[in-house]
Amino acid sequence: MKLEIGAGEKPHPGYDLHVDMLALPGIAVRCAADALPFATGSLAALRANHVLEHQSYELVQETLREWARVLRPGAPVDIGVPDAKFVAAQWVRGEVDTAEANHWILGGHSERAAHRGTDARGVPLWIWNAHHTLFDAESLRAAVEACFVVEELFTYDIRNLRLHGRKP
Repeated sequence: MKLEIGAGEKPHPGYDLHVDMLALPGIAVRCAADALPFATGSLAALRANHVLEHQSYELVQETLREWARVLRPGAPVDIGVPDAKFVAAQWVRGEVDTAEANHWILGGHSERAAHRGTDARGVPLWIWNAHHTLFDAESLRAAVEACFVVEELFTYDIRNLRLHGRKP
């Protein structure tokens, strides 16, 4: 079973099981990224594209340990995050305005239907889209290396980072 965490409105077709904090079409399980309801070593692969930055920086290591827990030895992990340092540098140079820098660095935007409105407690849904941790290539590598073997780390779509690794 291959797991996609934070699948959002467009679950990746290459994964068997899709989880998210929000009840959306195609989401099989609603759960937090750091509390997965799966047995230890039960999953063959894990994808988390634009998920890790939504965790508090104080929970990043705990979250990565949880992801490693559910994966089998040798299982691949695919992690994507925005490159906050790149966007901040664009902003400082005047290449993007403050609104665009906020969009990419802080998140919390509500232009997507999944992030409009409030939950049953009255909490705005865009809160699930806010960023709580900034990453650049060095910090992403350092965080992930504590739990996984990093095989490849590269930039994609100009302002995003992607890391491919595997559980030891």
